[in-house]
Amino acid sequence: MKNKEDHLSRYLELAFNQAKELVYVKDSKLRFLTCNWSFADFFGMDTPEKIHGLCSGDIMPPLAAEEDTRTDKLAMENSFSLRTVLSFEEGDGKTRVFSCLKVPLIELDLPIGTFCIMRDISSEEDQMEEYRSREAVNSAIIRNAPVGISVRDSVGNLLSYNKAWQRIWNNSAEDVKADMNHTRTELQLDSSDSYLANYHDKLIDVYTSGEEFFVPEVKTSKKRDGLDVWVSQHFYAILNPDDSVQRVVVLTVDISDQVYSRKALKTTQQNYRKLSETIPVGVFRSEIRENGLILSMNPALRRMFGFSEHRSQNVRISDLPADPSEAGNIISLLQRKGRIDDREILLKKTDGSTFWASFTMSTLTEASVSIAESVVTDITSRMNAFQQLQKTIDGVVLAMSRLVDMKDPYTSGHQKRVADLACAIGEELGMKRHMIDGLRIAGILHDIGKMAVPTEILTKPGSITRSEMLLLREHAEDGYDILKSIDFPWPVADIVLQHHERIDGSGYPLGIKGADTRLESKILAVADVVEAMATMRPYRASLGLHEALQTITAGSGIYFDRQVVEACMRLFMEKNYQLSEEDSLVSIR
Repeated sequence: MKNKEDHLSRYLELAFNQAKELVYVKDSKLRFLTCNWSFADFFGMDTPEKIHGLCSGDIMPPLAAEEDTRTDKLAMENSFSLRTVLSFEEGDGKTRVFSCLKVPLIELDLPIGTFCIMRDISSEEDQMEEYRSREAVNSAIIRNAPVGISVRDSVGNLLSYNKAWQRIWNNSAEDVKADMNHTRTELQLDSSDSYLANYHDKLIDVYTSGEEFFVPEVKTSKKRDGLDVWVSQHFYAILNPDDSVQRVVVLTVDISDQVYSRKALKTTQQNYRKLSETIPVGVFRSEIRENGLILSMNPALRRMFGFSEHRSQNVRISDLPADPSEAGNIISLLQRKGRIDDREILLKKTDGSTFWASFTMSTLTEASVSIAESVVTDITSRMNAFQQLQKTIDGVVLAMSRLVDMKDPYTSGHQKRVADLACAIGEELGMKRHMIDGLRIAGILHDIGKMAVPTEILTKPGSITRSEMLLLREHAEDGYDILKSIDFPWPVADIVLQHHERIDGSGYPLGIKGADTRLESKILAVADVVEAMATMRPYRASLGLHEALQTITAGSGIYFDRQVVEACMRLFMEKNYQLSEEDSLVSIR
């Protein structure tokens, strides 16, 4: 056992000193105890030993030292991990930016210091600055666009608008202020937008279901020089991750001049064509077949793909997707349903570059011929922001899980195996992909609360005492406290809190029964028991998969959810599921 501990200590020392991240440990008085070589090199020290006894102010610039000390104190006082950002000016005029994870070190419920990992995010910070610059440009374009743009919430309250919108509606500053101070508590048309009464149901769909709706020509309740004001409006929703409506964007074009110059209304087709020349989204009409010809397209679509006037006359639907076979999928779906709403697809420009777009298509009939009418919106920035969010979540989860493995190396890989099995059970139960993604995150982090459990208890080779067991049982609540402040797109903290609850109420820490327990927690409970019994622990050999499956079967409907147990049994008995032998984390989808 001594040799094993010596080897482990050696491996931990190698990992500590060879890590690219900057790592340090401080005592309760916030003086450095040790650091790794990366930290020592960055702050110009010959060896890590020279850091001992120094404080942040001895090696860092004043502002950075103040922030480093403040967050160390906060982590220890509140006994939870937190993140901060430290910046350092280098001699060449460049700035190095680090994302710092501060972890309080607790012993006998008392803070004894902090552990910090500093990751260089300088390149990410540069990218974010570039993104903010682009956002500023985009905001300026929207403010000065000739098309009226307004944004409302899910019940119709006005949130923002541009100059063209105010000009079209001939609203004074007092009018706009009164509109924004008027708070709607439910979605309904009032006197200010009663001109849309004929479109009531379709507008409700936009605000409640995320539909997209275009009003080609409508007479408003406004007057200008004694004449009615005519506008065309395009409503489309911005959705939350759960597909609920967050915002509704309205594009408004004043078409009064066109209406009065024609002296008669044009057909819906003519009005749509007129509007499509000005709206900032791509619009086209095409034959409804896989290799169908595009019959017409607006300038925005030509600009979007880089088509010339001549080239746009012979374009087919299969020329648009980056993967030509995707055209067949789109047409097949359109033929079955008659409409496609907000389908995300990767498209290809004439120069070979690609971009993400949202496709909205519908079938209409002209002269007894069915054609498809389509709207294409470039959503590349939205997809990039989503992917960046995914990377951030992955990084946080990976770092936190590795901390648990460092704390309890004897069970390294346990969290990943539990997460893998839990996700397999979720898929067997038919859970939606979004819920399974949240289940995977919760599975990988379900034992994060063990960071607060003394190492000697976690690695104790023999049986543990009752007091030690009570302390160990606190890891579910400790995990909840660590995770509750992180704004995950899923209820990760609640799932972790409940993963040791049981159907009959005999679990911990809340003692709640099955009806009050989250499905994800019920799945984790089964996966956790199976993995723990089927794999080796420092205090015992593996009890075997057969014994693990007998245990959950015996507890089905008593301790464990019956459907979850049945799904788990099908995986092992019918589908030859095997617990992973690897310890490394997989990426979070």
